[in-house]
Formats: sequence, C-alpha cells, structure tokens
Amino acid sequence: MVQRVYRGILWLGVIAVAVMIFGFSAQDGVESTSISTVIVQAVIEVVDPDYTLRPMEEQLEVFAFVEKLVRKGAHFLEYAALGFFIRLLVGSYGLGRRTRVSWLIGTLYACTDELHQLFISQRAAMWQDVLLDSAGVLAGIVVAYTCTVLAQRWQDRKKRKSEG
Repeated sequence: MVQRVYRGILWLGVIAVAVMIFGFSAQDGVESTSISTVIVQAVIEVVDPDYTLRPMEEQLEVFAFVEKLVRKGAHFLEYAALGFFIRLLVGSYGLGRRTRVSWLIGTLYACTDELHQLFISQRAAMWQDVLLDSAGVLAGIVVAYTCTVLAQRWQDRKKRKSEG
C-alpha cells in the first residue's frame, strides 16, 4: 500500500513537471520574453541596485547577460526536477540501469520539447537546449540518487539502533 502511494506521488511529480515544461514551451515568443523580462528585472534589482544609474549601453549588456542566465537556468532547473522524479520513479520499480533509463527518458522528453517549439510562433528548436536540458536531467538524477543513498543509510542506522 505504501509503495503504491509513493509511486502515485512520483507519477504525479513526473507528470506535473512535464506539463509545466510543455506549458512554458507552448508560449509564443512574445509571451515567453515578457515573462522572462519580469524575472530578469527582479533579479537585477536584487543583485545590482545601481543598475539604473549605469549608462544605457552597460544596462543593455547586463540585461542580456542576466536574461541568458535566467532563461538557461530555468531550462536546467525544470529538467533537473524532471530527472529527479523520473529517477525516483524508475527506482521504485526496481529496474536495472536506473540512471541510464532515467537519463534516456528525460533526454527524449527534451528532444520532443524542442520539436514542439518548432510549431510555436517566434520560437525555435535548439540542439544546445537539448544538451542543457539533458545536463539538468542528469543533475536531478544525481540528487535523487544521493537522497536514496542517504535515506537507505538512515534506515540502516535506525534498524541497527533498534536491534542493538
């Protein structure tokens, strides 16, 4: 029963992250840029309070740099979340080669996501994004693996204390 609930939660996590990624990819170029702009401006306000005092050319350079970090960081983090949930889900079934299978599933999703963007106005498919997304999947897998190992060690320690 507990295993079923755990798997159900993991399935919901995978589906929720996949739907979120799909939703962001479904935004046309204008909508995507406007959301990024709001986030970039908020980041700049926190990181560089003197931003508006800089010359316009410098402001544009800073904005472009932060925008790239925000957009690429979002790609990486959303795919890290996907990799995390996929790895835990695959592991819950006791399959072999969990890391490879999880990475392959996440990377294939990244490929389909980029293909999806070919059909969205003012968007493009970029192989560089697939590489970044794939790296994010791998990072999420590493975090999931680490959590699994730590949880197992904690359970082993708890069991030894109760026996001893």
